[in-house]
Amino acid sequence: MLERLSVHDFALIDEAEVDFSSGLVIFTGETGAGKSLIVGAIGFLFGGRSDASIIREGADECLVSGIVDIRSVAPARQWLAKRDLRDEDGTVVLRRGLRRQGRAYAYIQNRAVSRGDLAEFSSLLADIHGQHEHQGLLNCASHLALLDGFGELESEREAYRLLYEEWVRKLKEYRQKVAEAEGREREKDILEFTASEIRAAKLKPNEDEELEAEERRLSQYEKLFEAVNGAAEGLSPGNSETSGSGLVALRRATAALGQAAEIDENLKEYLQRLQTSLIDIEDIGESLSVYKEELRFDPRRLEAIESRLAEIKRLKKKYGPRLEDVIARGSQAAVSVQAFESWEEEKKALEAEIADCQKRALAQADVLSTKRSQVSSELSYKVELILSKLGMPRAKLPLALKPLRSASGKLVLSASGKDELEILIAPNPGESPKPLASIASGGELSRVALAIKAVLSAKGNLSTLIFDEVDAGIGGEVAVAVGAYLKNLARYCQVLCVTHLASIAVMADLHYRVDKVEEAGRTVTRITKLEGFEREGEIARMLAGDKEGKTSLAHASELLKKAAL
Repeated sequence: MLERLSVHDFALIDEAEVDFSSGLVIFTGETGAGKSLIVGAIGFLFGGRSDASIIREGADECLVSGIVDIRSVAPARQWLAKRDLRDEDGTVVLRRGLRRQGRAYAYIQNRAVSRGDLAEFSSLLADIHGQHEHQGLLNCASHLALLDGFGELESEREAYRLLYEEWVRKLKEYRQKVAEAEGREREKDILEFTASEIRAAKLKPNEDEELEAEERRLSQYEKLFEAVNGAAEGLSPGNSETSGSGLVALRRATAALGQAAEIDENLKEYLQRLQTSLIDIEDIGESLSVYKEELRFDPRRLEAIESRLAEIKRLKKKYGPRLEDVIARGSQAAVSVQAFESWEEEKKALEAEIADCQKRALAQADVLSTKRSQVSSELSYKVELILSKLGMPRAKLPLALKPLRSASGKLVLSASGKDELEILIAPNPGESPKPLASIASGGELSRVALAIKAVLSAKGNLSTLIFDEVDAGIGGEVAVAVGAYLKNLARYCQVLCVTHLASIAVMADLHYRVDKVEEAGRTVTRITKLEGFEREGEIARMLAGDKEGKTSLAHASELLKKAAL
């Protein structure tokens, strides 16, 4: 249960320290005083979603902390043990804050945790029923979740969800690939022609550069031959002064330098360099002579090269701009054609997988549906039993569980299974059950919500139940019955309740009044523990709007005495 709450700069609450007890804890106060802020602060502490708007104006951050007793909540102790966290003599400190820049933080026992972890842990301890939560009962989509929670069918529902999502994922993949195949069908002829045209060309990487180089040699053969011939003759070792005169001179220079080096050894370095150059030049001359002898002019080869380059140029213009782009385009087209050709086999395989996924999902949906049928009557009975104590002694609350079907009547699967559920109500004898939305009054809906919450909470072994104005739309004897039921419920778990009704407030084991006051030009919310005469005055105010009148005080005193019996 929640033992202590500390609130700083949360909405209108600048600072508040609230100690709780077991039993029924009641919060009262004028409309707009900020009673629901207490529930809001607890919800924030327990991991509820929030934003910077909850921070008190002028403050940089808000902080809510609390101490919870988990001695009677085995699942909470197990949750801590799995994460190597320990309580202190059965108590745990929770802390959560939010900075105006949007940075939030949360702690369990001084260990930083995520908001999700905080919410998961807190859900094992308490359940908060907000002011307008009973309106959710008018939405049939929420009814299956209520039934599954009561029947403890979470594992069966999760097993189905995984199978259903696998089926939906496979179906989505199949539809996407069918659409892609249809697109490829329209492009098939183009792809086949592209792949065939480029494949027939038998292109090779860098082929265009190699052919262009060869084409330059053949197209300028005469000029090339003359130039090479002149260079070769200039470097050939002839005997005449007009042939290889440069090489002859170089040899003479080498011989002369050799004689000089015999006299001065410092010249040997230059002699070696000159000898090396002579060898290189002679080698170049010989190589040029061989090149010249092999040089041939082939007009047919030139014509073939020009034709090939024209073909490559055409393909580059069409699929390029570079030759490697053309080759890549051909490969891509070939892959696409191959994918199209193998699609039929892939399609059959996917269809088989989808059928298998659907079969397994449907089998698990059958299991879930059977168990829902088994627990639905038990839920109805237990809720009706509580309603009988809340001023609806002969109300019936049957659950209409039926197969989920499309507009054409075909059985369909949803993320929740193959069922749809609607909670019906017959408040009075002789009336046929009808949907909650069409027949239930606000007071009846509040009591149905309270009864369902009580049944579900008993299943979950929660230590704390929190109700924010569960008394909406009720009064008189019904309010007395609701107060008595909350008092009885508080014998088994801690109950925190915000109420406007004196007949509920008098049942409190611990009573707080919430006031909105002005201090130093600022509006703040103050929380005061009520005892003795102060409590009588608050009950009198709730009864007649007069906390000092003798009649209202006497009435309040009488109600408090009866509640204490």
